[in-house]
Amino acid sequence: MKLRTKITLLTTTIAVSVVFFTLLSIRGVIINAFREELEKRAVSVAVNLSDRVANYILLKDYFQATKDIQEVLNKENDIEYIFIVNEENRLVANTFNNEIPPDILSWNPLNNKTTNIQLLDTEKGYLRDVGVKIFNGMKSELHLGIREDNLKHTITQLRKITIPIIIFVTLLGVIASFVFSRLITEPLNKFVEFTKVLGRGEFGKRVDVSYGDEIGYLARNFNRLSMELKRVKEKMEEAYTYTHLLEAEKISTIGQISSGLAHELKNPMTTLKMLFQAFKDQPDMTKEDAEIINREIEKIETIITSFLGFVKQKDFEVSDININILIERVLSLAAFDIRRYDIAVYKDMMENLPVIKGDRALLEHVFLNLILNAIQAMPNGGDIRITGKTDDKFLDMVISDKGTGISSDIRSKVFDPFFTTKENGTGLGLSIVYNIVKSHGGKVFFHSNEGTGTVFTVRLPVNT
Repeated sequence: MKLRTKITLLTTTIAVSVVFFTLLSIRGVIINAFREELEKRAVSVAVNLSDRVANYILLKDYFQATKDIQEVLNKENDIEYIFIVNEENRLVANTFNNEIPPDILSWNPLNNKTTNIQLLDTEKGYLRDVGVKIFNGMKSELHLGIREDNLKHTITQLRKITIPIIIFVTLLGVIASFVFSRLITEPLNKFVEFTKVLGRGEFGKRVDVSYGDEIGYLARNFNRLSMELKRVKEKMEEAYTYTHLLEAEKISTIGQISSGLAHELKNPMTTLKMLFQAFKDQPDMTKEDAEIINREIEKIETIITSFLGFVKQKDFEVSDININILIERVLSLAAFDIRRYDIAVYKDMMENLPVIKGDRALLEHVFLNLILNAIQAMPNGGDIRITGKTDDKFLDMVISDKGTGISSDIRSKVFDPFFTTKENGTGLGLSIVYNIVKSHGGKVFFHSNEGTGTVFTVRLPVNT
C-alpha cells in the first residue's frame, strides 16, 4: 500500500471518528437533558397531585382520590399509571384497569425519603417510577409511572440527522485527505530518490525542495547530511593512514610483550611436564596433583585469553567496561616485564568505580602503553602506583612512576607522532594513546619532574 493511500485512509478515519464521537457526545448530552426534564416534570405532577388528594386520603374518600388520579392520567399522555398507598401500606387508589401487579409496593419503596425515582424495566419498556410522600412523617405515598415516549422520538430524530452528517463528512474527508496526502508525498518521493543517490555513495548532492515548513527544514537537513557525509568520507580516507599506524604500533607492543608471554607460559608448562613425567613412572594421581594441574591449566588459559583479547579485536566496538577488570588484564600482559625489572605495583582504587563506555581493546592498549613506558623508565626497579578516582562526571586513572622523568625540553613533543627518545621506538605510542582517549571523549595529560618520576592521568567520561 502506497504512502498516499495510507495517509488518505488515516485522515478519513480520523475525521469520521471525530465527527462520530462528537455527535455521540452531543446525543448523550441531549438525552440526559431530556431525561432530567422528564424527571422534573414527573416530580412536579406527583407533588401537585399528592397535595390535591391529601384531604381525600385523610377523610378516606378513596373514590374521589381515584377520580382525581384518573383525570390526571387522561390528561398526561406519557403517564402509564398512578396509585396511592395509605398509612396501613394498603393500595387504596389506582389507575390499573385490569389486574394489579402483585409486587407493586416493592417497585420503588420510599422508606424515609420524601421523594424517590426508580428506573423500571417493564414489558412496555423502561418506565420511571416517581414516588412522593403525601404527608411528611407519615407513610402515605403517591406513585406514578412515566414513559419516555418523547425521548424515543428525539433519539429517532437525532439518528436521522447524524447519519447524513457522517456520510457528508466521510466524503469531505476523503477529498481533503487526498489533496493533503498529495502535498506530502510529492516531496517525500524526492527524498526517496535522494536517498538512492546517497546509497550509491554520491555524497555532496542536494535535494530540491523549496517548502518553507517542516518539509523544507527536512530538505535542508538532508542537504546538510549529504555535505557531512562527503566530509566524513574524505576524513575516513585520511584516517586510513592513521588506522595503519595504529596497527603498526599495536604490532610493536605485541612484540614487546610476546617474549614475556613465552616466559609466563614456560613456568606452568614446566610444572605440567614434570607432573606428567611422574605419572609415567607412577600412574596414581593424588588429589593434590590434580589441583596443581587444574591451577596451572587455568593460569595458561588466563594468560592466553588476555593476550588474544588484546590482539584479536580490530574494529571499534563500544561496550560497558569495568575499569578494575581492565587494569587487571593489562597487568597480566605486563607481568613478565614487571617481575624482570623488579617493579612493585600498588593499586589505590576507589570502591564502586562507575562503569564507562568505550572500546575495551583500545583502552587496554592505552593503559598497557603507559605501564610499559613506566617500566622502561625504571630499568633498575622501582614503584608504579595506579590510582582510580571519580567525581561522578569523569573517571581519572592515574599511573605514576619513580623513573627518570621527562626533560623539560621535550615535554611539548611527547604526544607528537614519530617523536621518540627510545632507540627502537616507533614514536607512535603516546600519540596513539592521545588519539584513542580523545576518541572516547576524554583527555590525557602528565606531570613530570626530571629525575623523580612521571604521573600520567587518563580522564574518561562516566557512562550516565
